[in-house]
Amino acid sequence: MRRDLTGGNARFLIAVAVLFLGTRIGWMTAVDAAPMSDQLWYFERAVGLLNGEGYSVGGQPTAFWPVGYPAFLAGLFALSGPGVEVAKAANLVLSAAALFFLFRIARRAAGSETAARVALVLAVLSPTLIFYTELLYAELLFMALLLAGLDALLEALDRPGWQRAALAGICFGLAALVKTQALLLPACVLAAAFVLRRAGLRRAAALGLVLHAACFAVIAPWTLRNALVLGEPVLVSTNGGFNLFMGNNPWNRWGNYMWPAPPGFAAATEGLDILKPIPDEIALNRRLNQAALSYIRENPAQALLRVPYKLDQFFRFDPLPLNQAEIGARRNGQDVGALVAAVTPLARLWHWGMVVPAFLFPFLFPWALRPRDAALAAFVPIGYFAAITGVFFGEPRFNLPLLPLYALLAVMLAAGLLRTVPRPGTRFGKRA
Repeated sequence: MRRDLTGGNARFLIAVAVLFLGTRIGWMTAVDAAPMSDQLWYFERAVGLLNGEGYSVGGQPTAFWPVGYPAFLAGLFALSGPGVEVAKAANLVLSAAALFFLFRIARRAAGSETAARVALVLAVLSPTLIFYTELLYAELLFMALLLAGLDALLEALDRPGWQRAALAGICFGLAALVKTQALLLPACVLAAAFVLRRAGLRRAAALGLVLHAACFAVIAPWTLRNALVLGEPVLVSTNGGFNLFMGNNPWNRWGNYMWPAPPGFAAATEGLDILKPIPDEIALNRRLNQAALSYIRENPAQALLRVPYKLDQFFRFDPLPLNQAEIGARRNGQDVGALVAAVTPLARLWHWGMVVPAFLFPFLFPWALRPRDAALAAFVPIGYFAAITGVFFGEPRFNLPLLPLYALLAVMLAAGLLRTVPRPGTRFGKRA
């Protein structure tokens, strides 16, 4: 360990820290955005938890959105007092933690310190990750927990014992309290490990049992709270039906988030306003879930035709942090329109430079650096969340927690392809 903190490694860490803090603090200084919409909802729920109001809207208990991020903010505010700047500063810590776990994942998957360093630098410089540091969204907390869980899970595959699997389960359980989608990712990774012959069936099953036991142990107190307060043991949240119906209804041609909502959709969702109390969110969730499933059964061709549009929404460049930063800055008396216009083309180019290799990976799999490890560490998680989008609805923000993994996949694909290029004095990549 001491060797890792000296010489070239120390200089690398200092350079990365300067890049990380310089880009993010520079953006946060230039763009001082007031929270709005979802961000304001998270902040208000955190203050309500801190003030002893419970997880509620207008005095009515709720589980419509997962409790994880407001609970995290409430715990933070208990130490420092409520404040938007406190929450923004926490984004720096969450981003740093996520990138720390990315480096660990990359070093294990690639088996190369150099490849891990390149992946880390690419993730540090990701414009979209920089932009979101200024906003109060749950994605950065989710990203840190997701990568921590993935790191522990991949290590559990390489080491005997159950401790790492239990740690992974705790991380994924906490991540599921932020975004429910995290629940089944470990099972998919373990199934892929078996298919790719990185783990035998017995070991994959044993790790899965330990991991999911720990995961559900973390979630259980919240499920019990929902049973006591809402009258039904809701696992995490009550918005699954709404999300499914959002992408599977007669009014949504493109399978994306609809705003403003068409009159027909508003009527079908009974005038749902997520910023106000919902009279009976469990019953509404059940009705919307049934309506979405009925639409899929009655219109299977339409449901399938929307999948490409949903995936397009998922993978495309995300303008939301720039748009909301501009609006939020204007509310604080700033005009950052010129800055936003200047950085958008570079951010868009960077985004596609990272995402395109993920599209190419299945076709270039044999030539990637350690392709089975690349698949488990990056491609399978990306594919998992893309599959969820194909069923529900598409939005670029759902892709945000995966952006560090795109950098890793790009590096492992590039490194593998570079090995196949003949060098001077060689013939077809081998010494003549």
